Amino acid sequence: MAKKLKKKNTGMNPKVKFTLVNAFKGIISNQAVVDGSKESPWWVAAIFFVFAVIIPLLPGFSKIQKSNGGDFISSANYGFDTAITALAYDMHAQNHDLKAEKGILHYYDGDTEKLDGFQEPDDTYIETAQQTWAYTDSSNGQYVLRVFLWQGLSSNRLTSYVNKVAKQKFVRGSTNLPDPDATGEKYYIPNIMIVTPKTLAIALYKSNGSKQVATSLGGLDWESFSRKVGVFEFLNKAGIKDEVLGTISRGDYINQYRTKVMKQVVKVLDNTYLNQKKRTLWTNTGIYAAIYAGIILFLGLMVFILTRGKNNPFKFLNIWHCQKIVWWASFTPAVLGTVLALIFAGNMIGQMAFILLISLRVMWLSMKQLRPVYQQQ
Repeated sequence: MAKKLKKKNTGMNPKVKFTLVNAFKGIISNQAVVDGSKESPWWVAAIFFVFAVIIPLLPGFSKIQKSNGGDFISSANYGFDTAITALAYDMHAQNHDLKAEKGILHYYDGDTEKLDGFQEPDDTYIETAQQTWAYTDSSNGQYVLRVFLWQGLSSNRLTSYVNKVAKQKFVRGSTNLPDPDATGEKYYIPNIMIVTPKTLAIALYKSNGSKQVATSLGGLDWESFSRKVGVFEFLNKAGIKDEVLGTISRGDYINQYRTKVMKQVVKVLDNTYLNQKKRTLWTNTGIYAAIYAGIILFLGLMVFILTRGKNNPFKFLNIWHCQKIVWWASFTPAVLGTVLALIFAGNMIGQMAFILLISLRVMWLSMKQLRPVYQQQ
């Protein structure tokens, strides 16, 4: 009976082993990058390219993902919490509310829609400092919060009027007409909240001054406001029973429930920011992905151009080979750039780290591994 031959263990495929070894060496070795890009399959370089584009996007993607519409509201909100709580109380007392229905905000007086609730602003309206509601500080006679309900306006018109209102200065200690030529320290700008059937904007200013200290993230809208309950009814649902609202005074209500109402305000802002957050997330990600991919492809073209000299021993490399070299070389700068982006979050260094590092590595690689040979005369 013939003996059964044992299958000989030949070990790892030489090409696979070569690719893996050079992939790990290529983290720091430029020669391994050149060797690996020349001998390994094209799809290995493509994997490095994809990783190099995606990895540096992660810090920015995570930062936007964690952002919320109410992030600009802090404990130092310069009277906005008191004023918005008073507004919530007054709206309940009048049985008025603002309700988002299918992405459009409506003004209700009881169960009846108040069709004249949203106003049509014009230049005269702005100049005469008209507003729907205004809350003042009894201690100094100044505005604390001005609230505007405006009809749906074109984007340009809305931006123009918001900018005008946001710059209106008032003489300290008064609520007189704004003075467009006001200068010096004796003027102030009150907090403002502008509400339209589709959008919401808030700007906060330092008390007794004209310095803007916080503003709502752009693009707050009612489309993603998932609550079916009205906005101000929702604010008053901060653990407050209807019978309490019916008996408590406005001052006591502000003192006792201001913190709870502000938590509800933040939830409203978070909901109104969801659409803009999604747009910002994918727009920024797409723009930076295109920039990173473009830089890598451009550097591949530069390597091709730099190796065209007649004394360069690598002039046999075609543009495809040069692209693969840069794709292999891009992985390490991508990882290091991501680390720096996390360390310097929100800083220009973090945003530019990958671009700077990949440029430096390709320059170093071109000067060392792909340099021309100079002959002595």
